[in-house]
Order: sequence, then structure tokens, then C-alpha cells
Amino acid sequence: MNARIAITALGLVALVSLAGCARSCARGEPAPTPAASMAVSGAPAAGAADTARTVLIDSVVLGHSLSPDGNVGAPGTSFAQGGPLFVSLNVSAISPGTEVKLSWYGPSGTGEGDDQLVVPPGANVVNFRAKDTSAWPPGTHRVEIWVGGAKAGEKTFTITSSGSPPAPSSPR
Repeated sequence: MNARIAITALGLVALVSLAGCARSCARGEPAPTPAASMAVSGAPAAGAADTARTVLIDSVVLGHSLSPDGNVGAPGTSFAQGGPLFVSLNVSAISPGTEVKLSWYGPSGTGEGDDQLVVPPGANVVNFRAKDTSAWPPGTHRVEIWVGGAKAGEKTFTITSSGSPPAPSSPR
């Protein structure tokens, strides 16, 4: 049984490598190595969809603003309550029409909402903006990234107190 799984996995790695070669070799680029098709755990990727999810999660950038080209212009991992929070994802390896969803979670694991979109044809980057973060408590939060209904990974970030207005001074 293990030999059957190993042979199947090896075949998938070869298939992914050949698929990559079909695109890159036509441009004179070297064929990808099997190691490039391996998941983070060292196990062979289960197919092109898993490879695309790995590429996607590695490309996730959180930031305070977007530049004119659509990428995050001011990357960061710490955000003030109520301030802008953008998430930029490179979706060039994802098929058009695939749903990408972000699920936001607070320090206690409480859900803070979901955002989703469908990858448009020709898109290289898609961006999300967190909705109103003014009610999000200070602490370490996380955003889960889902692609085509499967979790691709997650990123953590910090929400800091936006600061309280100064207390009124008492008359003397």
C-alpha cells in the first residue's frame, strides 16, 4: 500500500514538473526540479492546486496602503484599531473563476468576518481590505486564506489600541 502511494506521489510530482516545463521551457527557462514541487512538510504536492496554494500563501502581504500598481505599498504586521488593513495575494498561479476567501479571527479565536472574491481572468494580484477594525480588540489576530474551498494557510498580525482620547483636565 505504501509503495502504491509513493508511486502515485512520484507520478504527481513528475506531472507538475512537466506542466511547469510546458510553460517555462517554451520561454527558454529551465524545467522546475521535483524539489520545487514539494510541500513545506517535505511530502510531494498532491497536484497543481496544492502547488498553487503554496505559492499563494507565500505571496500574501499585509499592509497599511496600496500602491498604484495594486500591490501593498506599506507592508506591516501591526495595525491600529480603526486603521486600514489590506491583504494582497499573488493569484497568477490560480485559475480564473476560483474563489478566494479570507476569514478574520480575533485573539480569542472569535470570528471577525469573512471576505471573498472570484479570481478574474488575467489577474496577477487581488486585494482585500478589512472592514471596520475599530471594534477589534488589541492583540494577535489571524487571517485564514482559503482557495477553492480548501485552506491554503494563515497569517498573523497585531491590532494595537488606537489610543483613548485624553481625559479632561479637572478644574483647580
